Amino acid sequence: MAVLPFLTTTVTYQTFVTDPLNLGLLNCETCTTIRSGLVGLLVGGLYPVALALPINGALAAIYHTSPLPQRGNILNYWITLSKPVFRKMLFPVLLQTAFAFYLGSRQYGIFIKALQLPEPGVDEKKSH
Repeated sequence: MAVLPFLTTTVTYQTFVTDPLNLGLLNCETCTTIRSGLVGLLVGGLYPVALALPINGALAAIYHTSPLPQRGNILNYWITLSKPVFRKMLFPVLLQTAFAFYLGSRQYGIFIKALQLPEPGVDEKKSH
């Protein structure tokens, strides 16, 4: 379960940012930055937190370390239980999002510089 968020983030970033950028489907720096930031926020930040909550709840139920909710009160119980966790994870999630924004911006800059390079095997002196 610890590796799943890393693999999911890598595959999602590759699918939604890197591949469209390399194929020419994403040609705007703002679009690239926003898309990478959203991947960082949703998949890199919120997904691991949301994945950990049911696991921790199941472990609490198995080892009886936390009182379980009544039958009709499960959703309210999970919301109440999750609020402090999301508050504590706010800074790491924002940090993950900021790094994703930065990564998208840098990747777009590198992509533009790569497009400006001359074709391999073409001699610049002969073309002038």
